[in-house]
Amino acid sequence: MRCFLAIRLPEDVRKKLVEIQKQLPEGKMKLVEEENLHLTLKFFGEISDFQINKIKRALEQVKMRKLEARLGKLGVFPSINFVRVIWIGVEPAEEIKKMQEEIDSLLEKEKFRREKKFESHITLARVKSVKDKKEFIKKLKEIIVEPIKFSIEKFSLEKSTLTSKGPIYETIKEFELS
Repeated sequence: MRCFLAIRLPEDVRKKLVEIQKQLPEGKMKLVEEENLHLTLKFFGEISDFQINKIKRALEQVKMRKLEARLGKLGVFPSINFVRVIWIGVEPAEEIKKMQEEIDSLLEKEKFRREKKFESHITLARVKSVKDKKEFIKKLKEIIVEPIKFSIEKFSLEKSTLTSKGPIYETIKEFELS
């Protein structure tokens, strides 16, 4: 089963993200569907039921506080010269990174690899190609993001089923923050 850990977003935040997606410059790209917008804390890939149970047991030990978060700036991966993903940051990035590191520490004891480079972000679109790269980047930089605030009160273990219409996410277990 293909799985990941995520912070699911409130509906009002997802709706704002869809408004931002509508402002993205023209290009051949796949927008992330509103119901699938989330912040990935850790991607596992294909794992067994046995591993899922190990993850659940390990993450029941999580002792993290709820966070007040806000949308940050737009960014791209891997670089401005070669755009493949358009994303929006989530602040406070350092606090979210600490949360991710604590999760990694608990899972490392269960023989799961640590994340190499974590970036606190929400993927908005996957870019296949653009006609005019210079104009694309210019228009991307013109998008203004309101620092919308929201609470992070839990994270979840998600199952991802890939279909021809895009991924379908299903929550396996939620982990409450204190």
